[in-house]
Amino acid sequence: MYESPINHPSYPGFRQSNSPGRDDKQGDDDEDEVRFFGSRNCCVCFVNIVNSTKITLQINSSEKTRRYYEVFINTMAAIARNFGAKVLKNVGECLIFYYPETSDSYSKSAFRDVFECCITMIEAHDAINAKLTEEHLPSLSYRISADYGRVEIARSTTSQSDDLFGHTMNMCAKINSRASPNGIVIGDGLYNIVRSISLLPFLEENLYHFEEIGVGTNPCLSQFNEYRVYALQSNKNSFFNQSWQQEQ
Repeated sequence: MYESPINHPSYPGFRQSNSPGRDDKQGDDDEDEVRFFGSRNCCVCFVNIVNSTKITLQINSSEKTRRYYEVFINTMAAIARNFGAKVLKNVGECLIFYYPETSDSYSKSAFRDVFECCITMIEAHDAINAKLTEEHLPSLSYRISADYGRVEIARSTTSQSDDLFGHTMNMCAKINSRASPNGIVIGDGLYNIVRSISLLPFLEENLYHFEEIGVGTNPCLSQFNEYRVYALQSNKNSFFNQSWQQEQ
C-alpha cells in the first residue's frame, strides 16, 4: 500500500492528525474516501478565469472548448511549477496550487518566489490571449488570490495526489473575487508574513506596492469583515516574466 511521505515526521511542517472518534480499526478501513495525514503551514493560490461560463457559451464546439481551457490551465501550471509550486487540481475554470517551501515562514526566497510567480502569471496575459486569438478563440481575463496559514493534508482513494482543506483554503477561494480582472489579492495571513520577513522593500524595488481593500460589499464575505484583504498594485511594468518567456 502506498505510504504518503507527508506521514513521516521528517516531512516539512508535519503534525500528526488526531481525529476524534476514530480508533485504529476505523483508521484501517479501506472504504474511507478521504484520509487525513497531518497539517502544515503554507502558501496557497487560486487562479480563476473571469466570466468563463459566459465566454464558453460563445464557443460552438467541444474541441474548441477543450482547447480554450487547455491553453489557460497548461500555461498557468507551467509557470507555477517553474517557481516551485505544486499543482493540486483544477476545478472548472480554476487552478489551485501551493508552495511547499513556504512551510518555513522565515524563508524570504520561498515567499519571493510566490510573488514572482503570481506577477509572471499576470504578465503572461497578453501572450495567452495572443495564442487564443491565433486559434480563433475568445480572449480571457483571470484573477489570482493567495494566502498563508494552516492547511489539513489528505488523500482520497481515487487519487494519487494530495489535497488540502481548511480555513486557509476557504479564505483564499472567497477573496479571489476581490481581485480586479488580471489582478492579484492576498489575505491577511500572507500579508503578515510579508511584513515580518521584510519582503515589502523587495516588492517596492520591483515597482509594486500593496493597497488594503478590505472585503468590500460582497455578501458572501460579510462574515469575514475583520479579515483584511490587500491588492498588489503595479507602479509600472516589471520584468519578472522575461526569463519565463525566453524558456517557452
